[in-house]
This record gives sequence, C-alpha cells and structure tokens, in this order.
Amino acid sequence: MMPRARAAAVIAIALLVVLGFIARRRHHKRTGEWLGGDWMTKGWFESWDTDGPDAPLSEDEVPDAATLAWCAPGLEPVAGEGCFAAPAGAGPWPLIVYLHGIFEPTAASDEVDRQARIAAHGIAAGFAVLALRGHVGQCSAAEYATRICWPSNERNMDAGPSYVGEWRAPLAAARRAGATGEHYVLGFSNGGYFSGLLAEREWFSARAFVVARGGPVEPVKATGTTPPILLTLSPDDPSHDEMVKLDEELTRESWPHEVFVSQGGHALPDADIDAAIAFFTRIRRGP
Repeated sequence: MMPRARAAAVIAIALLVVLGFIARRRHHKRTGEWLGGDWMTKGWFESWDTDGPDAPLSEDEVPDAATLAWCAPGLEPVAGEGCFAAPAGAGPWPLIVYLHGIFEPTAASDEVDRQARIAAHGIAAGFAVLALRGHVGQCSAAEYATRICWPSNERNMDAGPSYVGEWRAPLAAARRAGATGEHYVLGFSNGGYFSGLLAEREWFSARAFVVARGGPVEPVKATGTTPPILLTLSPDDPSHDEMVKLDEELTRESWPHEVFVSQGGHALPDADIDAAIAFFTRIRRGP
C-alpha cells in the first residue's frame, strides 16, 4: 500500500495536470492556440468577457438554419445571422468581415453569389471570411422597406453602434473556429457606406477597410485613428460621383487611402474583390 504522503503527492500532481489541461483548453477556445502567451492567466484564471466577442454563447445564440438560409454554398451558418468560411486546417487566420449591399430576402441570388466569390477569393489568400447581415426596415427609401440594409446615411447612422453590438455572437463563433487574427472589413454598396462609417466613427476595430461602390456619410472627419481605406469604383457605376466625393473628403482629412478603378455598373466584380484582398494582404505584411 502506498504511504499516505506519497499518495497525497500523486493526487496533487494529478490535480495540477487536470487543471493545466483545462486552462490550456480554455485558452485554445479564446485564441485558437494551445501554447504561447500567458495561457495560465488567460485560460483557467481569467473569466470570460460577458460583453465582448469572446464571451460564451447563451442557449438562444445558436445558428438558426431557417433564418440563415441566405448563406452561400460553402459558408457555414453561425450564431447571430452570420455565414462563415475558412481555409483548411486549424488556423489562426485573419478575418475578412463582409457587409452586403441592399437585397430583397426573397431574391438574394446576386448577394449569395457575391458572398460565395468573396469567400473563395479570401480563402485562397489565407483569410477566413465572415459575412454579416443587416436588418429589414433599415433602408431610408420607402420603396426599399422590405429589403435588408445597413445604416448608410445621416438619418439612420445613429443605429450603427447597435448593429455592431449584435456581432458579438458571430465574431465569437469565427474566433472559436480559428479566425483569431486581425480583422479587415469589406463593404459593398450600402455595406460600403457602413464600412466607411465604421472606420470614421471608430465603431469597429479593424486593421483596414474597403468601401466598394458606396459613398460618404457626412461629415467625413478624422476624429481619432485613421486605419487605411481602399476605395473601389467604376465610371460606369451610378455611385461613381459619390465615391469621387469620398476620395476628395478623405484627401482633405489626410486620411491614408488608395483608389482602385474598375469597370462595370453597380456590381462587385472579381477584379474589385482581388484588389480588396491584395490591399488587405499588403497591410498585413506591413510597409
């Protein structure tokens, strides 16, 4: 029979091993890493942030396949009306957050196509992609009352922070799936206006932003940080003049930004997607 002192030591060591494994497992859920960093403090002993993107999901924050049928093939519905895709493997990956243009819920084929192409191009470049969804009734124009929109003008922009607050669940799901790197935002059309708002008002922290065929929301002011912005526009697009105006206002504010001129009407061609991803990749690599 093992002496009591030796038995107590064995039990203590076993308990430490178990606690260490739990700490590492919790740290892995938060960061996508088993080792590295202060896993002892950020694992077992650090409580979950109940408001941030890393907070655990409640029982009512699980994917609802019925309401998330808009996810394109190859993207997984996640909690909070998001659609997620990532490269093969366990990560960590940087994350592209995609903000759609205006679309009718019953006729979303164009938007689903854009979502699928952004995911395919992003994954090929080593990014995870999270497509988020706006609200019905957010569009200011009466004829768009049944369509899904983002805050995009001076009349409805005050709703912006509440939209960002709803992203906790999908961002947490993306992070747990391995998208633990920096965030990059790509907004098209109505989502492009919102992408610019996120950068200008500092409502969402991201390394860089793309405004694709959208425009400015007044006032365009550099009130804090100025993350780099890429504008993608086309002379054939009805939003061209608005994009030129946004370019001029960013220049006036000495905001670091670039302009990519493409072709076609009000659409998001592959050339614009490739330009956005190339921009994000350059920002990732630094000067």
